[in-house]
Amino acid sequence: MISSLYQSTSLHALFRKSQFTIFAITFVICSFTFATISIFTMETYAKQNLQLLSQTVLERVQPAVVFKDKGTIDQILADYTTGHAIRSIHVYDPQNQLLAESNKTIVHTPFLQSLLDKWFLHDPVQLSIVHHKKQVGELILYGSSENILHFLKTIIIGLAISMLFIVIALLWSINLTYRQIMQAIKPLTHIAQLVSDQKAYNLRFPNNPIKEFQNLNSVFNELLEEIQIWHTHLQKENRQLSFQAHHDQLTGLPNRNYFYQELFNIFENPQYRHNSALLFLDNNKFKVINDQYGHLAGDAVLAEMAARLQRSVRQEDFIARLGGDEFAIILHAIHHADHLKAIAENLLASCKEPLNFNGQTIHFGFSLGIAFSQFAENPEDLVMQADQAMYKAKNLNPHWFLYKPEI
Repeated sequence: MISSLYQSTSLHALFRKSQFTIFAITFVICSFTFATISIFTMETYAKQNLQLLSQTVLERVQPAVVFKDKGTIDQILADYTTGHAIRSIHVYDPQNQLLAESNKTIVHTPFLQSLLDKWFLHDPVQLSIVHHKKQVGELILYGSSENILHFLKTIIIGLAISMLFIVIALLWSINLTYRQIMQAIKPLTHIAQLVSDQKAYNLRFPNNPIKEFQNLNSVFNELLEEIQIWHTHLQKENRQLSFQAHHDQLTGLPNRNYFYQELFNIFENPQYRHNSALLFLDNNKFKVINDQYGHLAGDAVLAEMAARLQRSVRQEDFIARLGGDEFAIILHAIHHADHLKAIAENLLASCKEPLNFNGQTIHFGFSLGIAFSQFAENPEDLVMQADQAMYKAKNLNPHWFLYKPEI
């Protein structure tokens, strides 16, 4: 009677239960850690990627908005909604009237993707389209979570594979002791914690003398490797997008936004505050070149002009294309006006040789205005002085002029 009421449990069964519990806890902790890391990593980089994409779209669409070229705007928007994780792009004029829009064509949006769009990418990126310090429009861009969804599907598959290995490990680990199990779990939880706390995706779980745990380690190592690959890929893509957002596509030079960052650095850095100079350059006959030889020839002239200017300045100097046929150069370590005269003459001489384009000889030149940072109170003053000097230089021979404040 007593023996029928009291049922003993074998040590074999206890080990099996304890192993199942330990494996279950380990799997839940690691799965939650990796899922959390993956989601927040993808969310962060998706938003960064969207910001960089919006900057790139802004740079490309700005000239078309200025000239109200709706066909070009539509083509640019269609290219980005088709080729990138973007739901829709809208361009408005200063009166908040819709100029153009493009929406990604999707027959059926998965429920999970719609949910992720609502959670992570609900708010659009809004950027002002500015031309010569005047707002000419507004860009509104909505991101898509299609890449996040694809990554989550990969994680789910990986977690399913992990579960399979866990079941196999349970079948083969019945005869292991509780102490051995705990000793085997310690390295796993330690690495998982490091990955969670430090985002150290380069870490890998070490070899384990227990086959089942080694299988588990291999699966999580594959997940870590995939996360690291995605992390590296996103970093590389962000660097490329960052370069595109800060550089001119035709000449490869820094663009207007990058130029103003460097310009403001002059007035924030005491090392450059009183010994820097700003040069504004403008092609003298660019419209004539475009009209006579065509826009491809005009682009070739701008690219050649950029290359020659780069060869004519020092490595530490900063040269940028502001837009159209306008360029700017920031010179550092300028202590005497005589230095600027030699630099100006050297720059003008760089364009004496004509450009041979498709068998046609194209002569081109530019006017050059110079302003000293020590004569300006702020970046706006320096830009205004260099701009005034450049327009005076157009009527001079040689075509350069150094701004000097009135005493």
